[in-house]
Amino acid sequence: MRSNFKTPTSYPLLAVLVGFLILSGPQLRAELIDNRAGKSWDVAVTYTSDLWRNTKGGIERDSAYLDSLSLTLDWQSPSNGLHSHLHVIHNNGKSLSEKVGDTHIVSNIEADRGTRFLEGWIEYGSVTNRDRSIKAGIYDLNSEFDASEVSSALINSTFGSGIDIAQSGVVGPSIFPYTGLALRGCWRINDSWLLKGAVIDGIPIDEDHPRRVTSLKLSSKEGALAIAELEHRVDKIRTVIGHWRYSARFDKLDVLAGGEGNSRRNVGTYMFIEGPVKQSGDRRLLVMVRLGAANPQLNAIGSTAQAALVFERPFLNRDGEYLALGFAQARFGGPVRRLSFLAGEKRPTRESVIELTWRLPLSRRIFLQPDLQYVINPGSDQDTQDALAVGLRVEVGLLPDLQ
Repeated sequence: MRSNFKTPTSYPLLAVLVGFLILSGPQLRAELIDNRAGKSWDVAVTYTSDLWRNTKGGIERDSAYLDSLSLTLDWQSPSNGLHSHLHVIHNNGKSLSEKVGDTHIVSNIEADRGTRFLEGWIEYGSVTNRDRSIKAGIYDLNSEFDASEVSSALINSTFGSGIDIAQSGVVGPSIFPYTGLALRGCWRINDSWLLKGAVIDGIPIDEDHPRRVTSLKLSSKEGALAIAELEHRVDKIRTVIGHWRYSARFDKLDVLAGGEGNSRRNVGTYMFIEGPVKQSGDRRLLVMVRLGAANPQLNAIGSTAQAALVFERPFLNRDGEYLALGFAQARFGGPVRRLSFLAGEKRPTRESVIELTWRLPLSRRIFLQPDLQYVINPGSDQDTQDALAVGLRVEVGLLPDLQ
């Protein structure tokens, strides 16, 4: 979910970088000098740009140019299971959703202007089994939790982390673009079952200094977000169920509507199933269905549903080419609808979005992705007409493959 905070460079960025170099610097430098034993480090710089036009409905018909510059640095020891990861991003701060008025957020690179750490962690695990590990540092929850492999083909933000969890907390959980400190454990039980859990800073920004790049502040007042996820794979079909809970207490939404003033702990659950349903040679048809729920007494969105179809190599039979169709719906809870009624507003109970996109590789490092999204009941506002957004994404890898 978007925030109005802006984030220039600050000292926490330097502190995390220094920590990274202290812990992994000597071995990293050795690997950079002598990499003959095998590649154990990787650097990637990617520039992603979106040109959007809200052609119909919404709040206003207008265009927007969004961009994101991403730098990642990974180093993995070939001998002791140590893995270090840095991910720095810069966004230009432009928005299309402020013109559409939607809740789902049309583009998954929409964020406030600034340069910030998305991740900066160190992981230790088994050399032979990376699914048994522990990880600590600045962490993007959506990198491993509520992360559908199929729906990631789509551009709308809700096909990343569902709104049911993305709306939670004071400023959202530790996901793009604001992330906080976390401790994550992962344990593969057997070939079919995988269990993951994490404890994350409940407020991934410093409320006293919201302009900082990242927050390294922890306090009992802010509390923590705990999340657990159980995954089952069989015959390429992946089934995931997750549950999350904040340790801090939140006031109920209907306090303003005359409800009881007692607070609650914010909780929610999600589950999805995905995998290939048809294959012919290199071409595959994949499907994903997801359901999510959050406490409607504390969250505007009480339940969500998403579905996606992805057809790989549909027209040109190229690696990395796909055609994807997605549908998502967010249902507003009873308390927030009662608040609207008391304010003299009659609002629809749900917002829906339909997305169609085609990703076309021009080369190994350049991709085009035209995208079409139709938003029904944007913002669940009866005065806002259904919107039609048309966009073109260009993704460029700015570094050649390092050998």
